[in-house]
This record gives sequence, structure tokens and C-alpha cells, in this order.
Amino acid sequence: MSFERLQRDLHEAIEGVNRYNPENVADLASCVQAMVTENKYDKDIVLTILKLYQLNPEKYDEAVVRQVLLKTLMVLPSSDFALAKCLIDTNRLGSQELRRIFDLGAVLESCNFAVFWKLVKGTYKPTTNPNEPFKVPGEIAKIIKPMVGFEDAIRHYACRVISVTFQNIEKKLLSRLLGNASDKEVTALAKKFKWETKENGEVFFVDNHEDKIKTRNIDEKIQFSHVADLLTSNVPPLTF
Repeated sequence: MSFERLQRDLHEAIEGVNRYNPENVADLASCVQAMVTENKYDKDIVLTILKLYQLNPEKYDEAVVRQVLLKTLMVLPSSDFALAKCLIDTNRLGSQELRRIFDLGAVLESCNFAVFWKLVKGTYKPTTNPNEPFKVPGEIAKIIKPMVGFEDAIRHYACRVISVTFQNIEKKLLSRLLGNASDKEVTALAKKFKWETKENGEVFFVDNHEDKIKTRNIDEKIQFSHVADLLTSNVPPLTF
């Protein structure tokens, strides 16, 4: 069954008091799988199944949870990944597979795209630090591979970050931040985000952020009569 059909049926099934009916778990899991294969997303459905796993621990399926977490990473910079983590019971967080996704999420949330692309392309070299999060970096590529559209989603996320942090960006740097994207891919994304070419196409003008910065005078007015009333009122002292 297609994602659209599952989505429509589920939204009818999880309305009102029936939202956390444990009988919905199987259909919700099927919908999450359809999201993965069809590159779709529904925030309400992914958060609902996580809550149902909390309420019905016997139905918990870590494979589905991993898919949900990865799907929420695909919609960064939204807060869905953080919300999803909060809906996983603490006794589940020690799972090695989940830890890998949390560490990957930390890399993306910090906009460390250089490390992300090294992990994806198999060129990441683990450090000797005992706290090294990616001791087996090849596992990250395996986790991501089934997620249709994952790399494209991260490229779009990177472009959103670039849009708010760069005024001008060299084409070579842009390509690296997008995972060594081809000239065709870079040009297509630049056009989508309305970046203008400069210097024979070697530089993109992103935005003039200075024009958007406006000073604001904040005038705080204190009603002294109210302050005086508080100071003279018969309020008992605080005790600790």
C-alpha cells in the first residue's frame, strides 16, 4: 500500500482518544517503512509511534525507531530529531545502533558537514581518543544506505545553513560542503536557493545579511508606584 493511502487511513485512525490505541502500532510501522522507501515524511505519525512504544514497551521495535530517527534527521533544521529522542525511554538509549544515530545527529546539528561526508563516503579516519564516536565509521554508511533521499536531504539542509551564514561563497567550497557535488548539482541547488553567480561563476552571492540587520532601541518603562507597593507591602521573608 502506498504512503499516501496509509497516511490518510492512519490520520483517521489516530484522531482524538484513539490516538494511542496500541492496535495502531503495526499500521504506523508500515507507514514509517513507506516513508523510507518513498522518501516521504509525516511528523505526526513518527512521533505517535514513538509515544506508543513508550506506552506499550512490549511492542517496541528498535528497527522502526532507527528509521524514525533517520527520517527526522532528513528534515533538519526542524526540531523533530530532538523531539524524537525525548520520546525514547532512557533504558533504550544504551543501544549501540541508536548511539551511532545520536552521534551522527550531533555532527549534523553542529553543521559539521566535512565530517558527515567523510563518514558517508568512507574516508573518515577515527582518532585514538577513547571517546571517539565513530570507531567503526563504515557502519554509518550502512545505516544511511536504505534511507532513500538521505544525502539529498542533507545537501538541502546544508544549503539552508549556508543561506543564513554566508554572504559570498566560492564554488569549490560550496561543492565540498555539499559532498563534492558536481558542477551540475551545485548550479541546480544555487538556482533553487536563488544564489547569483559572480566572477565567471567561481563565486556565488548568497545574501547581503548586513542589509537585514536593524538596530532597535528598547525602552523599558517601570511603573514605580507598583514597585513601591511591593517594597512596602507586608510580605513575609523567604525561608530556605
